[in-house]
Amino acid sequence: MKTNPDESALLTRGGRPTLRDLLDRLEFSPTRGSITLNGARMLMSRATFGSDLRDQLVRRYSEHEAMVLMLRLGYLSGREDAEFILQSWPELDPGDAFTAGTRLHMVTGTVRVETISNDFDFDSDRFSGDFLWHDSVEASEYHRRHGRALQPVCWLQTGYAAGYASPFFRKLVLFKETSCSAMSHKACRVVGKTVDQWGRDDPFVQLFLNEVLPTGGDHAANARINRRPGRVADVTDLDDLIIDPIRQQLDLVLQGRVPALITGPAGAGRRAAARWLHKRRFRQGNFSIVHAGSAEAGERLAALRKGSGQPYASDAFLAISGIENLSTDRQWALLDLITGERGQHPMIVAISDMAPDLLVAEAGLLPELAYALQVMPISLPPLKVRNADLERLSRAILANAPALRDAPKPQLTDTACDRIAQLELPGNLPQLRALLQRATLLATDPKRIDAQDIDAALALEPPRPAPSTHLDIWDAVLPGFEDGSLTLDSLNAALMQKAMAQTENNVAAAARLLGLTRPQLAYRLGQSESIGTLE
Repeated sequence: MKTNPDESALLTRGGRPTLRDLLDRLEFSPTRGSITLNGARMLMSRATFGSDLRDQLVRRYSEHEAMVLMLRLGYLSGREDAEFILQSWPELDPGDAFTAGTRLHMVTGTVRVETISNDFDFDSDRFSGDFLWHDSVEASEYHRRHGRALQPVCWLQTGYAAGYASPFFRKLVLFKETSCSAMSHKACRVVGKTVDQWGRDDPFVQLFLNEVLPTGGDHAANARINRRPGRVADVTDLDDLIIDPIRQQLDLVLQGRVPALITGPAGAGRRAAARWLHKRRFRQGNFSIVHAGSAEAGERLAALRKGSGQPYASDAFLAISGIENLSTDRQWALLDLITGERGQHPMIVAISDMAPDLLVAEAGLLPELAYALQVMPISLPPLKVRNADLERLSRAILANAPALRDAPKPQLTDTACDRIAQLELPGNLPQLRALLQRATLLATDPKRIDAQDIDAALALEPPRPAPSTHLDIWDAVLPGFEDGSLTLDSLNAALMQKAMAQTENNVAAAARLLGLTRPQLAYRLGQSESIGTLE
C-alpha cells in the first residue's frame, strides 16, 4: 500500500496494533471483490455516503431522530471493532487494545486523532479522556454541503467512540463533542467520561440511555464483550467457564491461527472449547461440528478443497469430532487444507477422546496430520480434578438452562455447592447438568436448591455397571503365558480373527464387537499379519 514517506516513522508509534500492524493486515483482492482487515470484511466507500445518509434521515424523520440513529449506528460499529481487536490480537495488553480504537479510526480514513489526555483504570472503572479530531470526515462533508454548523455534527464518530470504549469497563462510557470544525473551530474536540462521572441527570446521558442504546436502558443490560484473560467478573457464559483450564492454549491457537486438536474425556467440554474458538475468531456465522465418518464431513472437505489456489473466505471453519475415525483419503485431504499454500487457511478444529499419542499408535492417524494438528496441544481435564470450579459451573448451567418449573430459575445454596464440590462426577458435564436438572425438579422450594435436594437427586442416579461376573480371564490365559505358548500380540491377533470370523469378515461389525473404531481395528489387523495365528 502506498503511504507518504514523510509519515513512515509515525506508523509504528503507539501501542499494538500500530498503524503499520493494521496496514500489514489489510488485504485487497480485486478479483474476489473484497477488502479484509485481519480476515474481517471491510468496505471502501465515498466520504459523501455518510452525508447522504444523514441528509436523507433528516428529511425523512427529523434532525433529532437522525442524530439518534447515527449515534446508534456509530455505537454498534465501535462495539464490533472492540470485539474485533480483542479477537484478532488476544495477547494484547488491555491498555493497548483500548487505545487501538483511535488507530482504527485513523486507518479507515475517518479522522486523525490527537490525544490530549487519556486516563483510565480498568479495575476501578475509571476513565476520562480528552481528544482532538483533525480532518473529521463528518465535519468536513457537512461544512462543504451546508456551510457553518450551529452545533457539533460528528454523530457517527461520537457514537463509535462510546461503543468502542464501553466494553472495556463495567460502566457505559460516553463522549461529548465540545467543539467541531464544522462550526469553524480549528478541530473537533471530544471529552469522554463514564455515565457516573457525567451524572445520570445529564441530558446527553439520558438521551443515550433511553434512545440510543440498541436495547434501551442502562449499559448493564448489554452483555460485555470483553473477556480479557485474568479479568475477574461474574460471568455466566458457560463456555468461558468450561475452557478456563485451557484458555491460554486456546488464545495461542487464535493468535497463531494454527489448527487445534482438542482431546480429553467424554463430557469434559471439548465441543464447548471448539465453540468458544469459533466465537472468538468469527463475530457471526453458525457453529457446527461434523463427525469424521459422516457424509457431511466429506462434503465440507470437498467444498474447502474446491477453492484450491484461491484465498479462503475469512470465515472458513471446519470442526471434526471423532478425528480418529477419519478415513485415509479424508486425512490426506485435511492435511492438504492445513499445509497448502493458499494465504489464509481455514480454521480447523479436531476433537477426540483419545490421547494424542494413541491417535497414531492405535487409531492409525497419519503422523503428518497428527503433527500438523498438535502445534499447540490442548487437553481438557475431567471434572474430578476441577472441584474448585464446580460451584461456578453449576451456577452457570442453571443460569443458562430453560426453566423446568413454573417459578424463577432456582439458586444454589452454599451447602448445595459444598455438596457438589465433593462429587467425582465420572460423567463430567452431562452428568452434572442432569443432576442439577433432577435436583430442580425434586427441590422442596422451587426457588432454591439445597444440599438435601442434591442428595435426593443423587439417590436417583442410574447405577454404575456392576463388576463383571464372567470367568476371570487372567486365570484362563495365565498358563499359556507361563509356558510361553501365548504372548499378548498373539492373544490380540486371535481375538481379532475370532471377531472377524464371527462377523463374516465385516471389519466395522467386528470393531463394534471388540469396542474399537473401524480405523483402529483395520490398523491392528494390518499389524497382525506378521503375527502367527492361534487355532
